[in-house]
Amino acid sequence: MSNLNIKIIKQLKDNYSYILYKKDNANATIIDPAESYNLIDYLNKNNLILQNILITHHHQDHTGGVEGLIKQFPSTKIFAPSKLELNLVNIIKEGSIINTNINNFSVIETPGHTIDHVILYDKDNKILFSGDTLFRLGCGRVFEGTYNQMYNSLKKINLLEDNTTIYCGHEYTLSNLKFLETVFVNHDELTKLRNILELEIKMNGRTIPFNLANEKKINPFLNQNSILAKKLKVEQKFSDIELFTFLRDKKNQF
Repeated sequence: MSNLNIKIIKQLKDNYSYILYKKDNANATIIDPAESYNLIDYLNKNNLILQNILITHHHQDHTGGVEGLIKQFPSTKIFAPSKLELNLVNIIKEGSIINTNINNFSVIETPGHTIDHVILYDKDNKILFSGDTLFRLGCGRVFEGTYNQMYNSLKKINLLEDNTTIYCGHEYTLSNLKFLETVFVNHDELTKLRNILELEIKMNGRTIPFNLANEKKINPFLNQNSILAKKLKVEQKFSDIELFTFLRDKKNQF
């Protein structure tokens, strides 16, 4: 990776917002600001000037900090898939390229969680900001879209390079693991993973970011041919979309 810095900021109950900057450049970009105060505090303490705000979808826990940030940094550009009831929003869609002056993001539309959801992929730095489409060991709840849309959105992520590092919108990993343990009881891979994740929490206080190749191997929402998914798919004679639907329905009730 280049000298791009990614500061992970915990917000609200379990949200993550991200500040991107380079040490030789005072400009900063923020992704999905849930709140403004601790983001402004970090920017000021590190002599950074907010240049861009990037939004993955319109939910309040991903946009709540925009107004406060704009008041503090009025020349900031906003990039979002919908207008967010704010002026001066640059609308982004599939194929849009965002040049932040410190890196470039390709915009990928991923409807499902919301109709307007997008993810932000930096191929040069091998990083993906997945918002509420993909979580570690899980995926976003389908609120506005359809299961087919979410399934196809996750397929887009499956096509990205294995060495991609993923930054998602929430710390849901242990809850997702607990759910998988109820579906795939006493599975050796989940036992190993619990030990790894509990150590990550102990050492770092979080399980984010995570590697896409590893996620493809284990996450049955992302990959219906993963270690966990294969056996269940054969036993139940599920197609890939049927397996995804089965798991998403069970997760909704968990």
